[in-house]
Amino acid sequence: MIVAGLSPGSKEFAESLASASGFGLIHAEGKVFPDGEVYVRVEGDVEHTVIVVQTMSRPQDTSIIQAMLLADALRGLRARRIILVSPYTAYARQDKRFLPGEPISIAVILRSLYTAGYNEYYTIEIHKEEALSAFPGSAVSIYPYYYMASKAGIGGDHLILAPDIGALRRAERLARSLGAQYDYLVKRRDRVTGEITVEPKHLNVKGRKVVIVDDIISTGGTVSKAARLLLDQGAESVEVLVAHAVLAGNALEKLKGSGVRRVVAGNTLPRVDDPLVEYVDLAPLVSDSLSI
Repeated sequence: MIVAGLSPGSKEFAESLASASGFGLIHAEGKVFPDGEVYVRVEGDVEHTVIVVQTMSRPQDTSIIQAMLLADALRGLRARRIILVSPYTAYARQDKRFLPGEPISIAVILRSLYTAGYNEYYTIEIHKEEALSAFPGSAVSIYPYYYMASKAGIGGDHLILAPDIGALRRAERLARSLGAQYDYLVKRRDRVTGEITVEPKHLNVKGRKVVIVDDIISTGGTVSKAARLLLDQGAESVEVLVAHAVLAGNALEKLKGSGVRRVVAGNTLPRVDDPLVEYVDLAPLVSDSLSI
């Protein structure tokens, strides 16, 4: 049985997952009290195994609290195996102590979800898979890019680029599966201000169709700078393949202004109604990955 969570984007993903898997579907109920506290309820009989679909969309803190409360609600209904499918995992980029005095935020979140009652955790392309070791139960990060590329018509004639050397493994894996060439750009981030710079790298991009692959677009700053650089170096086009399109603030305007032709994104977060962004439904991929 699948329980559709309450965070924005969860209902659509849960309905698609139920259709792909053939599992039954019920919708959680919820509200917000005048003081801002959240309330959830699952009505009806539940089965031994329950899959909660709750993505950590904005407001992320509310989404996480709702997920925790849903686990306890299902325990109260005597579910024995409770699986959380969270297509987007918030706080995943704070996966180590970059500066003294910082928390490892993703570890705190994953431990809390386990304590709340989840036995298993599935997500799509967490920032670094090693972070899942903080979850005491079974945890899986699903790699979506080959599936997405095949749906979006991206193939071996494209040049696959990582926005920095840290993302090179992601780009290399996709390129090898497509039979395409790959490389990376040089990116630096100021640890205090967060300011990002993309430095020129002498790539042979002239006349090439370039695809930048990354796990997340947040403000769009890195991708916009990279796209401008690549087009200046003669690229025929620049597209973006991304698991999670957060698109905070004026990210869309930055991307359009930089000359990005298309953003292909997973439906891990609520859809943005803009022709620049093309979504790929990842629920069938998750269905194939579940160990039920």
